[in-house]
Amino acid sequence: MAERLFIGVDGGGSRTRARLRDEAGVMLGEGEAGPGNARLGEAGYDEVMKACHAAVAAAGLGPDDLGRVHAGFGLAGTQQERDRQWVLDRPYPFASLTVDTDAYAAYLGAFRGGDGAVLILGTGSCGLAVVAGKRTTVGGWGNEISDEGSGAAIGRLAIRRALWALEGMAPMTALAEDILAAFDRDPQNAVFWADAASPRDFADFAPRVFDHAEADDRLAVAIVGEAARDATMLIDRLIGLGAPSIAMVGGVFPRLHQWLPARVHPVLTEPQGNALDGAILMAVRALAGIGTGRR
Repeated sequence: MAERLFIGVDGGGSRTRARLRDEAGVMLGEGEAGPGNARLGEAGYDEVMKACHAAVAAAGLGPDDLGRVHAGFGLAGTQQERDRQWVLDRPYPFASLTVDTDAYAAYLGAFRGGDGAVLILGTGSCGLAVVAGKRTTVGGWGNEISDEGSGAAIGRLAIRRALWALEGMAPMTALAEDILAAFDRDPQNAVFWADAASPRDFADFAPRVFDHAEADDRLAVAIVGEAARDATMLIDRLIGLGAPSIAMVGGVFPRLHQWLPARVHPVLTEPQGNALDGAILMAVRALAGIGTGRR
């Protein structure tokens, strides 16, 4: 009988990563592709599968080996049962598949099933706490109505405030000039760009905001301050749920950390492991009939 393999996928709004391990836990290969948020539909699912195929190829294996792979997908956009089921209904070549949110995969990677919480601050945002076996999600309802403190939220606010500055309703600062230059100082260009923009496109503006905030640009400082207040709101809720510590996940966290109030710093921690290994653990636990990953 061929050895079983396990693949974990972490799919977010900017990129998708996959990691393949054998039954002994030895890492065999990794792969990467574009945005894998489930709410992107077929385009997102295609990126997930590209990352999986890349990880298998990196291990020196081929498509025929996928039949002995047990997969765990930790994907943004699967908090809703409808979107999670849509992923499960896609044709897949694996021996088994379990699907859950990227926040749950990050939690498993960070705490290996023990009490704790994660806060993802990346392209999007989401918090999740597991305390005494009870799982509670905070935020994570998508770019349109949620994603507080995220890169996409920061980028969108920066564009909005730059347009305010152009119209005389906010200070014209170096950040505003920087943002406006991307649209040739023409609001119509911003509108046309936004029509087709993804959350990742908005999030691409976030590093500029942090750069200008660190140079004491008043508009940038105000935007980063708002993001910090939103992140603190999520942190306070996770603390209120009884989480003994909160693992910091996502590319925005390292830059936003210094802007958070000192009182929350003691509860913030680096994760023990990442969402890729959390997703693999989802697959292992699902195969054993335990855990809360959805099959």
